[in-house]
Amino acid sequence: MIAVLALREWNLQEDGRLHLRFLDVGQGDSALITTPGGKTILVDGGPDWSTLESLGEFLPFFRRRIDLLQLSHPNLDHLLSFPEILKRYDVGGILVAEVDHSLPRYNEIFALAAQRAIPVIRVYAGKTFDLGDGMTMRILWPPKRMPAGFSKETNNTSVVFMLEYQDKRALFTGDAEKQVEETLVRSRIDLRADILKVGHHGSLTSSTTAFLRAVRPKIAVLSVGKNSYGHPRPEVLETLRKVGAEVRRTDTEGTIEIIW
Repeated sequence: MIAVLALREWNLQEDGRLHLRFLDVGQGDSALITTPGGKTILVDGGPDWSTLESLGEFLPFFRRRIDLLQLSHPNLDHLLSFPEILKRYDVGGILVAEVDHSLPRYNEIFALAAQRAIPVIRVYAGKTFDLGDGMTMRILWPPKRMPAGFSKETNNTSVVFMLEYQDKRALFTGDAEKQVEETLVRSRIDLRADILKVGHHGSLTSSTTAFLRAVRPKIAVLSVGKNSYGHPRPEVLETLRKVGAEVRRTDTEGTIEIIW
């Protein structure tokens, strides 16, 4: 038993490579990024305690620190485990968009952050964060002020960011819908990415053809579980294939790990 634990700890030590893990959390979103130097960034916290279980699986036993939590938007299927993570781990900071919301679980995050003196950083398009190890996080959405006539749907406040490492890029979209995608395409921002975290679990509300053509992902990751919404929609899967993306799904593969 000791030998098995020792081997597990050895395998989880930093290896000089970037690990992107799209966690199997059912019908929700959560991704764990481990930098070449061993820093950890958790993007979203899933719809239940599955994210906590995954942290126990993919972090060394004695590592009780998460360097950065990044919340895409205040929906329960993206944040439910965050308050418990804040209680159990030493968290270096939290990145969120400037969004007001009455969801109790969402507001609990900020109450716990204040109690523990954890910095909360409000992000908006144009900000870039140096994550160390040659990695950057470039915020593409939302803007500091939402455009006039723009949908107030919570999904459209999702933080969209490009993770860049050496010559590789991964685009995270939260649940951003068509209106966001169309705005980004019209802005002529360079959206090309090797990996796309597909918007809104493969719903028809996201993944327009123009957007997918602009991104041209080699790998399209769908974070999805058993659901009554019909996610991912066959039309979205077909469009992804037409733009040449390899489609990968957490509901059929479990946690998806990509190593750079």
